[in-house]
Amino acid sequence: MRAILCNLISIAVHKLAWIKPSGKLSTRGNLLKILFLIFICSTKLVAGNETTTPSVPASEIKVSGKIVDNEGYPMPGATVAIKGKATGVITQSDGTYSISVPSESSVLEFSFIGYTKQQFTVGSRTVFNVVMKPDATLLNELVVVGYAVEQKALLTGSVGVVNSETLNKIPVSTIDGVLQGQTSGLQVTQNSGTPGAAMSVRIRGVSSVSGSNQPLYVIDGIPVTTGDYAQIGYEGQGTNALSDLNPSDIESVTVLKDAAAASIYGARATNGVVVITTKRGKSQKSTLSVNLMHGVQQVGKKLKMLDARGWMEYSNDLAGSQRFTQSQMDNITVNTNWQDVIFRTAPTTKVELSVAGGNEKTKFYISGDYFQQDGILKGTDYNRLNSRLNLDHSLTDKISIGASLGISYAKTDRVEGDQSTHGVLPNGISTPAIFPVYNADGSYNQSGPYSNAISIVDGATNQNFSFRTIGNTFLNYNIIPGLTFSTKWGIDFLNFREHAFEYNTVQGKKYNGLGFEAYNNVMNAVSNNTLKYHFSLKKHDFDILAGYSFEKKQNRYSFTRAQDYPDENLQYTVSAATIVQSYANALDEGTESFFGRLNYNYDNKYIASFSGRGDASSKFGPNNRWGFFPSASLAWRLAEEKWLNLPKQISELKIRTSYGLTGNDDITPFLYKELYGVTAYNEQSGYYPTGIPNPNLKWETTAQFNVGLDLSLFNNRITLTVDYYNKQTKDLLLDRLIPESSGYSSVIENIGRVENKGFEFNLSTVNLDGAFKWTTVFNLSANRNKVLELYNNKPIDNIGRGGNRVMVGQPIGIFYNYKWLGIDPSTGDCVYADLNKNGRVDADDRTIVGNPQPDFIGGITNTFNYKGFDLSIFLQFSYGNDVFNGSRLYLESLTGGDNQLESVTRRWKNVGDITDIPRATSDATATANNRRASSRFIEDGSYLRIKNVNLGYTLKKEWIKKFKLENLRVYVTAQNLFTFTHYSGLDPEVNYVGNDNSIIGTDFFTYPQARSYNFGVNIKF
Repeated sequence: MRAILCNLISIAVHKLAWIKPSGKLSTRGNLLKILFLIFICSTKLVAGNETTTPSVPASEIKVSGKIVDNEGYPMPGATVAIKGKATGVITQSDGTYSISVPSESSVLEFSFIGYTKQQFTVGSRTVFNVVMKPDATLLNELVVVGYAVEQKALLTGSVGVVNSETLNKIPVSTIDGVLQGQTSGLQVTQNSGTPGAAMSVRIRGVSSVSGSNQPLYVIDGIPVTTGDYAQIGYEGQGTNALSDLNPSDIESVTVLKDAAAASIYGARATNGVVVITTKRGKSQKSTLSVNLMHGVQQVGKKLKMLDARGWMEYSNDLAGSQRFTQSQMDNITVNTNWQDVIFRTAPTTKVELSVAGGNEKTKFYISGDYFQQDGILKGTDYNRLNSRLNLDHSLTDKISIGASLGISYAKTDRVEGDQSTHGVLPNGISTPAIFPVYNADGSYNQSGPYSNAISIVDGATNQNFSFRTIGNTFLNYNIIPGLTFSTKWGIDFLNFREHAFEYNTVQGKKYNGLGFEAYNNVMNAVSNNTLKYHFSLKKHDFDILAGYSFEKKQNRYSFTRAQDYPDENLQYTVSAATIVQSYANALDEGTESFFGRLNYNYDNKYIASFSGRGDASSKFGPNNRWGFFPSASLAWRLAEEKWLNLPKQISELKIRTSYGLTGNDDITPFLYKELYGVTAYNEQSGYYPTGIPNPNLKWETTAQFNVGLDLSLFNNRITLTVDYYNKQTKDLLLDRLIPESSGYSSVIENIGRVENKGFEFNLSTVNLDGAFKWTTVFNLSANRNKVLELYNNKPIDNIGRGGNRVMVGQPIGIFYNYKWLGIDPSTGDCVYADLNKNGRVDADDRTIVGNPQPDFIGGITNTFNYKGFDLSIFLQFSYGNDVFNGSRLYLESLTGGDNQLESVTRRWKNVGDITDIPRATSDATATANNRRASSRFIEDGSYLRIKNVNLGYTLKKEWIKKFKLENLRVYVTAQNLFTFTHYSGLDPEVNYVGNDNSIIGTDFFTYPQARSYNFGVNIKF
């Protein structure tokens, strides 16, 4: 019986693969090679390997040899089996093997996923040295998913993949930035053009109102810290913890979208999971890569504002008198274009060095980079230093260890903007052209309606500094063939410091010097421990995973605001006479998880996967601390069914479906407990309860159904993936209003439901394949978001400047405001709809006037190759979303001293005028009416953007050989080249409150994205 079990174990690795270390293969293939170095035991696997090994019968023949890839590299982990027998071995670390066969008529099978299977009859030979040949149809089908690497053809879940080749062609400094438009179901919004600023990332819509909607990011198997840790608010210009990471270090990115793919991460997977794998060394000679890039950035669009004469005429009209005489208007001496003053042509520079290599025992990858980006708005810039070390080592044939270490330092200079009357952008745009930048004596001219924008640039310091260390170590132990234990321990430490100071600005003088200091230290420690077992029984293939993980997060933060400084050179709070506000705090939280997964595959035709994860979070009370998140998925590869007699043009046809649960714990912690605040009264400290505890709080839970189709035609020249999904999120954590006589206005409870459903399409085609090659990759997503339930179905109303609302039956964040009907020709005032017909326009007349959620998003990339030339053109689009142009509410206000848009020249002036711009008036009642937030300021935010154009040339190897170069490519690239839109603002891709879930699609003097032109060179030694 024991021998039979050993024979079964001997075929456990029958379909594992070793991808060759050649740079010619796909990045996914190289990645799989690395992971299999970790997970495949390089010792010889022989059926019946017991403490006392039975002797080989004299009639058997001992065969040995070595297996290498097509470039001569050894292939440890390749399978050598006897056809028709449950007997086999795998090759050792040097590719050698030895196996006993019963007779000369025996047939040996040599196999490895990603390579063509080979068979040989033994005959009289006792040595078989085999060269494995890549199978082109399988080579690019390897995907990194939760705790595993799987063939895409055998996946049952919905995933999107972006490889390093794509990432490296987009000159964006952040990981989330390069993902924009690259795969369906993923919406990335760059809220602000501020260098290093945060982005909003949504996978399959918005699922939570009060919790986070950002996905979970997992780097090299370890969840990492994300989000905005700034305490000095800059709204849409919030910081981004992901900007500390260098996209050039990434090997591949996998986006886990449905529950089958993401539920293995349980309580943190409702918003999807982004799995990032960094580059690692290979068993090959060491290579040195040098990447250099330099470019310039410009503002893509400027607003058409009134010049000095136009503003004078408007001012006369506003005052109803001649504030400016005809002579003054005919002899203008100052006509400042303030947008030319505050915007600039800004440089950007990137220098990267990396070394990779190794041998069969030890492999390494070392990189370092410097990135510098000046912002197109004066006073803004971003500088980052990165270094990374990835190391893999085989201690024995059974034990391998490794480590990853990433260290970064970043410095960001910001200026106030969104939501501020002391910002460079709003103040510059709003200052009339009649005011100069400087007075005759060289001092700043402060005669305008707001602070001089350049005085803020020169006189205000707003800096943040980020020190980041992300590291992990791992050990893999191949206990017996097919059974592997892995343990990985990681830590993510973020030290984030902010420093702000003003002295000579208008705001600084108001407080006799104003300073801020803020610190945020975040430490996240993680441990993942898994046991994996793979075995086969004839056509039945099983993968079993069981695991345990825990995570502990510590946050220590402090904040100080001070004023009354003696000198502009003494910027720190120690020099201030008055401390206005000061506090320090600590927050600890943690999770504990058990998880498991079973993958079953019958004859590569019928595939099933079942997973479950139990999570306990300290954020919830004992009543609901644990949550369980299961999933199940099925797939049927119809193309493998001979009885269907499908046309030979069909390379792959697979249908799949899944259903599962995921959770969301990214909320304010400890709301289940009785919490207290601290205050001081009459010089005595004290504390007070801050809310009503709710011990029954539990996870927000999402149930998701998915059905998909994968189709490949003409030997994979056309590949189509279609998915339909329906996500139902329940138990939303929301405030329930209670009588204020209780001492509180609300209590948080699980009281809401949200639905997201939609379609996703991914199409890739090889249009021409020859000396001239042309490929196209296209993706399209259509998500429909709807609120299904709130407490007593009462809406959450009047949120943000545009009047966003959360209400049952509508998408989250719809614009709910007054319906503007036009201008009354008899008065020149705005007219609004009296919907309830009560003879007056009031709050009860508000209605749905727009939807910030897009109908469709997507991207299309065309790539052309001819000889050494390569050209890629990437277009990204959003269709059907509305934007509230809050800037226009002020720039077409026709009141006060602000400069106005050029459009106000068509304002109403005389009775009977037909126009869309009201009159200029100083009447307070009319002013309030004409400046009312309404559908007047709702605009179509749809756009098509030529996001990136990259043209490169790779020099012929014979030209560079004499310089000891392996590869040399030069390129030019343009980012945000053109944007086609009807939106009248600076940029249609905006949100002035950043990652807020409800305040969506509002522009209020928001920093626009830059148009950039770059030249670069990639050198490999």
